[in-house]
Amino acid sequence: MKLSNKQINKAGDTIRNGNDVEKEHAIEILNLWRYNHMLPLRNIRSIVDHRLKKLGIECIVGQRLKRMISIIGKIIRFPDMSVSKMQDIGGIRIIVPTISDVKKVHEALIKKSKHEIIVPPKNYIETPKTDGYRSIHQVFKYRNEQNEDFNNMRIEIQIRTKLQHDWATSVETLGVIDKVSYKSGFGDEENKKFFKLASALFSIKENCNVLDEYKQCTKDELIQMLRDLDQKQQVLAKLKGLSTLKPVLNLKNSSDTYFVLLLAVDEQKEFSIKLIPFDDEEQATLHYDALEKKNRNNTGKSVVLVRSKNLKELKKAYPNYFLDTQYFVRTIEDIIK
Repeated sequence: MKLSNKQINKAGDTIRNGNDVEKEHAIEILNLWRYNHMLPLRNIRSIVDHRLKKLGIECIVGQRLKRMISIIGKIIRFPDMSVSKMQDIGGIRIIVPTISDVKKVHEALIKKSKHEIIVPPKNYIETPKTDGYRSIHQVFKYRNEQNEDFNNMRIEIQIRTKLQHDWATSVETLGVIDKVSYKSGFGDEENKKFFKLASALFSIKENCNVLDEYKQCTKDELIQMLRDLDQKQQVLAKLKGLSTLKPVLNLKNSSDTYFVLLLAVDEQKEFSIKLIPFDDEEQATLHYDALEKKNRNNTGKSVVLVRSKNLKELKKAYPNYFLDTQYFVRTIEDIIK
């Protein structure tokens, strides 16, 4: 079912200002709109895979639909935003070894694209976000002359190095345990400062621009600030402790394409994952929708729909879903020793 921009934007206004009954109907509209992104996402992913294969760069690729709780949170955080122009409902993530690989991949994807390229891209490597996040985000507007119902839907591709990926997923992992979205600007200020300092040190390691507030600091000064802050906050110890948690995997097969994950953290911070693979996109989305509705109001549970080649690739593309921060911790410890 095709939805007009007017319907989508109205649903967003209802999320901000409507009563409970109206909000439920608005969520149904937004859910349908979200699933309309599946075809553009699948087709653009096919182009991505083809061009990456020609490049011959070792990389990890994953894709996901934005969670409804994240869509609602973004609508509320940005009251003036036209919801129909939200650019990251369907997302593809590409992780490569080096900064030069990021540039090569980006150039290959935008070259002679049959889909409209939104320019300029958001280059958070050249200008890091104020929280320290670094990556290139390139948005495409879908084009299909044979089926215009899906035209103009936006698909966002994130291209980042392994180091940038370790940083970003560690921020999300700490958020899972603390039940707060650090990447959305919430949570303990000192913990957020810890990750900003880590980002600055990672930028230096990759010979890239550093956050503006730390541009005048030497590497040794940044190391000392991070060391002092970690002694107080014990962020590294907390992230290290996650490796002792034993996630419960409900896994039937590891070679299918779509994965529905139910992540749960209880009051004692015991962690579990239920993971179900699907080779059929429609069945995966139906199961995802049912689980998401069931757990929408449970802050201790998250439901995710992602696509990856296999379980091993999934864990590399989304280590935060498995509370895996070992590479981030190891890199920080090597830097501050």
